[in-house]
Amino acid sequence: MIKRAAVIFVWLVLGHAVIGGLYWTLLVVPESNVTMLGTSLVLVIGIVWSLGFVEGTALLSWQAADRMRRNLAPAARRAWLIVLPLIVFALVWWMTGLVSGWLDRHWSEIDAWILLKTGWTRAAILRSAFEHVIAFVRVGVGASLALALFAGLLRRGLRGLLSASWLQLAFSWRVLVVVAAALVVGVLLPSHLAYWRWQPKSLSATWFEPAFAAAKLSLMFLLSNLAWAAVVRTVARESLAVEAPPPTS
Repeated sequence: MIKRAAVIFVWLVLGHAVIGGLYWTLLVVPESNVTMLGTSLVLVIGIVWSLGFVEGTALLSWQAADRMRRNLAPAARRAWLIVLPLIVFALVWWMTGLVSGWLDRHWSEIDAWILLKTGWTRAAILRSAFEHVIAFVRVGVGASLALALFAGLLRRGLRGLLSASWLQLAFSWRVLVVVAAALVVGVLLPSHLAYWRWQPKSLSATWFEPAFAAAKLSLMFLLSNLAWAAVVRTVARESLAVEAPPPTS
């Protein structure tokens, strides 16, 4: 189990590094002519397919007891199905954005209504709570829905879209708890490292500052992948329990 976890973690780290490299390449491609536009299109397709291949291999490797290399071919065949989970995630992002925008436009009215009805003058606490809930729904629940759907698609193909088991999986309390913990460990805590500065007076800033920045980014990248590996493992394991037939008496 520990060996498989280490292999999957390394797979995710390397796979996400490659995807990040493709994305960086996409950003620097000048879209000045048809050839460059075609190159950008190829890169976008490559990024999406690579994302499906990397996450699909990790999901299948947690579900099956065999070696990871046996899951490469099935993951490659159905990597394109990642488009559907990405659409689901985009829809959640869009809907939460609408809610957040509405609150921003009407919060002064809500604040005034709360003050009129209750006399409470600290409505900013309520607004902060709403913002945190919306952020969790946007990122956490969105990721849970997308990953749960992708797990079903990997096992059943497009038939997995018609099954309600992926919705049951996405809103499983175990999955949501792990997703929440992953956001704390993989996003909130590492984000503080971005603002951490330290330099011994005896060392030159010429080489130390770039090296220190690279070390911080590398640590943040590893922590985020570790948190994501825990989410993938939980979704993969829970999907087997959700889709397992009930025991017969």
